[in-house]
Amino acid sequence: MRFAVDTVDESGNDRLCIGTPVEVREDKLHLKLRDGEVKLDVAKIIDWFQIDLSKSGERVDLFQR
Repeated sequence: MRFAVDTVDESGNDRLCIGTPVEVREDKLHLKLRDGEVKLDVAKIIDWFQIDLSKSGERVDLFQR
């Protein structure tokens, strides 16, 4: 399932990434994109929303416990 994750950089600019969360390690969210991967600083994430439903048809949390 994919999420849209909105982050802010040091200059205050927003950056929107769409991808599948892989893991959270060392305060970084590892997100698999269509054409690559990115690690986002968790402290710089300002918003997110789920794009696809899970296989069971339910909503899930970006930071799964």
